[in-house]
Amino acid sequence: MRRLFLWSALCGLLAPATLAGQATADQARLMFTVGFGQTSGGGTLWSVGRQPFQISSTVIDTLSVSRSFRRSLDVMFSGTYFPNDNLGFSVEAQLLGLATEDECSIRSTLGSTETQQLCRSIRRSERSASAAALSAGLVYRIGSRQPLHPFVRANAGFVVSQQSFLKTTGRIETDSAGIPTGVFSDLTLYQDSDPASLQPYLSFGGGVAAVIGRGYQFRVEVRDNWVRLPAVAGPTRRQGVTPKSELVGKHFLSFLVGFDIVLERKRGRRY
Repeated sequence: MRRLFLWSALCGLLAPATLAGQATADQARLMFTVGFGQTSGGGTLWSVGRQPFQISSTVIDTLSVSRSFRRSLDVMFSGTYFPNDNLGFSVEAQLLGLATEDECSIRSTLGSTETQQLCRSIRRSERSASAAALSAGLVYRIGSRQPLHPFVRANAGFVVSQQSFLKTTGRIETDSAGIPTGVFSDLTLYQDSDPASLQPYLSFGGGVAAVIGRGYQFRVEVRDNWVRLPAVAGPTRRQGVTPKSELVGKHFLSFLVGFDIVLERKRGRRY
């Protein structure tokens, strides 16, 4: 009798633990994600060491001009479907920040104030720019029924941009009969009559997703975005003309935080 009682008590203690072990949490299958963050990297897009600046038919100064990327806003919208526990498919639209900053220095001059004004206005001038990256890809997640689970992704697509990465302008003071007027006007160093661009796009990244409610998740993600952009390939004979250009590949790191709205989920076992 005593042995039967002990076995009954032991089974009673093990049963809840066994049932708890069989229970699993809900699993997101279809979700819509909105993400915000910042891009950095890219380095120098182009650099021209000796660019002639023609003051008159007999006076020509020389400038050194370059353009680099700076940090800017990154916005992402995506939809992801997981037909099974781990592997999913995603489509994405990303507003990729590609803001730039210019530098200018005088290599040689005959003392023209126009050269000093032009280079001073170009130096540290910032340009806001962004491109729309449209892509599709794969997502692989681990431990998708856990409240905190990692994931990796790979996307491919194309980037559409209307922003010129070649055009460079500065400002110089106009004069009247050799007398400064105090009025400044734009002067184009490099022209670009066709800034529209359609280029390939690749993205690789990963992060961690956290369940914050029955229909919501929070995620943190780091990704490497690769795009091809037009760059100035060399100096022009004078200012105001379109320079020779080439396409160069650039890497941009994105640091994103996002919110998932779970549209469909697979219920876990409750027993």
